[in-house]
Amino acid sequence: MTTLAPAFAQPRIAPVAAPPTVVRGIYNWVHTTGDAERAFPFYRDVLGIELARSPFAGPPAANAPPEQIRAKSEAGSDPLVWDLTNTRGSRFRTVFTHASNTPFGLELSEFFDIPRSERTPNPWDPGAAKLIFRVRDLAAAVAELRARATPVVTLGGSPLESAAGRSLLVRDPDGSLVQLTQASTTEIAAAQSGGQIIETAIGISVADMKAALDFYSGLLGFTVRQPRRATAAELRLNGLAEGELVETDTTIPGTAVSLVLASFRVPAGQAPAPHRFQWRIQDVGAPQFQLEVTGLEALLERTTRAGYRFLSVGAKPIERPFGRFVFVIDPDGVLVEFVERAPGQASPGHP
Repeated sequence: MTTLAPAFAQPRIAPVAAPPTVVRGIYNWVHTTGDAERAFPFYRDVLGIELARSPFAGPPAANAPPEQIRAKSEAGSDPLVWDLTNTRGSRFRTVFTHASNTPFGLELSEFFDIPRSERTPNPWDPGAAKLIFRVRDLAAAVAELRARATPVVTLGGSPLESAAGRSLLVRDPDGSLVQLTQASTTEIAAAQSGGQIIETAIGISVADMKAALDFYSGLLGFTVRQPRRATAAELRLNGLAEGELVETDTTIPGTAVSLVLASFRVPAGQAPAPHRFQWRIQDVGAPQFQLEVTGLEALLERTTRAGYRFLSVGAKPIERPFGRFVFVIDPDGVLVEFVERAPGQASPGHP
């Protein structure tokens, strides 16, 4: 009989009930990079992702070009951002990008002059995250990946058939996980725009599914569907020859965007044991949601009462002309930013 590594113990978190409209959407999915000039070309060349403007920058002038990657020497420094991200003394830069058929932005952030880790996640590590792209032409994407000698996580090194379709899990230049799945002909025909990416979802590996659902459903009102036990092929997709994987698909309120919560049990001795992340925002690969919320004060009160931790200094939002921003930490260390628009500010949306 295979011996399975025990599930991680979780701190006791009081269950909370959230109004169904506490979260209204998602602005950006963000991960921290070790080198923006190295990371962005991967997403551009493999997936056709393009540079974009910040959703908080205000309406652009006619024919305004997208924001370019700022030189390292021009990385900014802002005491408000220090408080928001608990990175006092750092410099930083952000790269805003847009993927086809994706109703939220994809952002790279990079920090300087502050200690940071560069640990590469395994798919089964609690707090590991991945972007899940359904693509128009998987073969073309795989050809580009091979030309770049991209590290592959999937056993055998080639796409395999899974419940979701023919898929491959790889690492971007920072080691972050990226899953590519061939979209169906029906999905391709229904796509609202051209481009390689037909749909984008987000995946997070969790130590305890109930604790994760208490946060995302109980606190934030995400819609939850029935959990599903993965097939042997899906284990191989994630780099495991044996073990168990249970996935629970949730939907971000106000959107059709899926957040897939994944709970692994890993055979002892068959792979490195699951190792929980304790993300700091400056750490390479640190995953971050940027969620649009309403009723921020009441949400912060419920978050505090439930016992969740805050990244932002003093658990206090910072204020910008667009609105108020504050970071909390989910049960697996993923960084979740609440953004409440100021009165009169229009929702920026995405192209």
